[in-house]
Amino acid sequence: MKRLALLVLLSLAPLHAIGAGFAAVDGVISHIDPKNISGSADIAAVQFRFGAALNAETTLAAEFRVGMGFGRENNAGIRYELDRYFGAYLRGQFPARLPFRPYGLIGASRVETTQNGSGDNYNDLSLGLGADYSINQDVFLSIEYLRAADRSEAEVSNFSLGVGARF
Repeated sequence: MKRLALLVLLSLAPLHAIGAGFAAVDGVISHIDPKNISGSADIAAVQFRFGAALNAETTLAAEFRVGMGFGRENNAGIRYELDRYFGAYLRGQFPARLPFRPYGLIGASRVETTQNGSGDNYNDLSLGLGADYSINQDVFLSIEYLRAADRSEAEVSNFSLGVGARF
């Protein structure tokens, strides 16, 4: 946890030099499909995103996320919980000249889940696609799909809708 806090603080250092950072909160539907348990579940979650531009054109950014989920039972009666997840990503996006800005993400995620009281943790390379729509200069809406983990033992993917602010 100390390493994550240090990483977040270091990533925000470019904010002072470039002056282009952002923060957002998203509602997430997380699809968890462990291969060693029959069935899967779609779980609601909340995620917080923080990032900073790495260049003056704001086409490349570093982003950090942390999220917490809720629990639910699937049709087979198995209780799934998304305990927490976090990750670090590089974000490539179109320049800020248009209100609609598609982007792609690549990074690493850690997803911690529980199925029927047994915990599983997944660390994996993550890929995602999304878009921001600027309401005004400082406020934006976002939509995104992120494949957080895709391993032989599990698949975790997130679909999110959110609102954020630039500073």
